[in-house]
Amino acid sequence: MLHEPYQSVKTPGLPSLQDRIRLALEEDLRSGKLLPGMAINEPALCARFGASRTPVREALLLLAAKGLVDIRPRSGIYVRQLEARELVAMMEGLAELEGVLARLAATRINAPLTARLAAALRHTEERAQADDANGYVQANAELHDVIYEASGNAFIVEQTQLVRLRIAPYRGRMFEKPGRLARSQAEHEAVVEAIQAGQGEAAAEAMRAHISMGGSAFADMVLGAPAMAPAYASRRPRKSPGSSD
Repeated sequence: MLHEPYQSVKTPGLPSLQDRIRLALEEDLRSGKLLPGMAINEPALCARFGASRTPVREALLLLAAKGLVDIRPRSGIYVRQLEARELVAMMEGLAELEGVLARLAATRINAPLTARLAAALRHTEERAQADDANGYVQANAELHDVIYEASGNAFIVEQTQLVRLRIAPYRGRMFEKPGRLARSQAEHEAVVEAIQAGQGEAAAEAMRAHISMGGSAFADMVLGAPAMAPAYASRRPRKSPGSSD
């Protein structure tokens, strides 16, 4: 198959081919198309993106630097599998990061973002009342994104999003736990109420409690559900679609 020549200089204002490949793979991680332990097939990626091996390999190196994939010499490239202690540590860190962002949002949010936050909260409420776990995942992300924007701190947002991305493959079914949608919505309401009232510390505490409660549900799901063990706990690497033996 012929591929377009790889150009290292990207067009101003447009992401490079390497960045497009990286972003697509990150979305595969968020959506669950790529699961922990899966093998990543470079030739299949080259075919998928119509690219040479160079931008594909550079995208994978960037993902490896973020802790999202493991590159094992003479073995292959695999979606990173996290140990239980790593997952617990990341959830603890996420609670603190999200708490800081909520506190900053409470002191910096403006009128347009306040309106967007209220709309996002209504959206999560609708999905929770409909018992729509998949829809709630998207609505939940939208609500947190508004809080991130309102915080005005791009650096902390970047660190928070990286942690969320690293644990995303493990969180796919978290909201399917009975009663979790309703509890999550009640936690969201406490966070939003504090932000709208300009109460920074109350917002931070409510957000930390929200993430910690979600973390407990998350830990129960990952560590206590035998049916999920093959996808999340197996030591044997799984192959991604299109990979070869």
